[in-house]
Amino acid sequence: MPPLLRVLTGAGLGPRRACFRLIADGKVTVNGETVTQSTRDVDPAVDVIEADGRRVAAPEPHVYVKLNKPAGVLSAVTDARGRPTVTGLLPSEYRGLRLFPVGRLDMDSTGLVLMTNDGGLAYRLMHPSYGYEKEYHVVLKSPLTEADIRELVEGVLLDGQRTAPARVARFSEGSALRYAVTLAEGRKRQVRRMLASLGKPPTVLERVRIHTLRLGTLAPGEAAPLSAEELEALRA
Repeated sequence: MPPLLRVLTGAGLGPRRACFRLIADGKVTVNGETVTQSTRDVDPAVDVIEADGRRVAAPEPHVYVKLNKPAGVLSAVTDARGRPTVTGLLPSEYRGLRLFPVGRLDMDSTGLVLMTNDGGLAYRLMHPSYGYEKEYHVVLKSPLTEADIRELVEGVLLDGQRTAPARVARFSEGSALRYAVTLAEGRKRQVRRMLASLGKPPTVLERVRIHTLRLGTLAPGEAAPLSAEELEALRA
């Protein structure tokens, strides 16, 4: 069973410190008994937990779904202008679970999007301090020169700030000029802007990996829950 402090933070009552203070101040009860130990194990599905006189609902179970976003779809839960969003790509059984996309993939780009309600995992995957990689496949109209690749590897100036080093590899697929670009940070439209700054804007941009999670064989518009192996690797 989880400790009381984890249940309160998971229920959205505030950051860890604020929830700890609620417990220490005697404002939390479990089955009518005031509890001042944050490490007390509780079962939110069985125990009646109240904080400041309000019932604490059991946290929703965490759900993890990957999908292949087509072009023209927003990486957002809703859109005020009525444009299609990744939420609409979810199978019907997931649409009422308040899932959100982990990170952004611009409207013109395609590929891997992770949908979840696990805010802790989403934060770790997206925050640059953790250094988790995202890999993109791009198609260009003209090849990258050695100087272009060196600049990408050493960092490109965007908005007056140099990007973190990228990894770049060319691979063959017919006559297309295809490259894999791997980053450990995630500024807005970063890959597009880095390549455009070199005069090589991509005609195709597809995200194929987030940390250990790969797009695999998902067709555009398809979604699938993560396997136990995928989730274990992602958490590790």
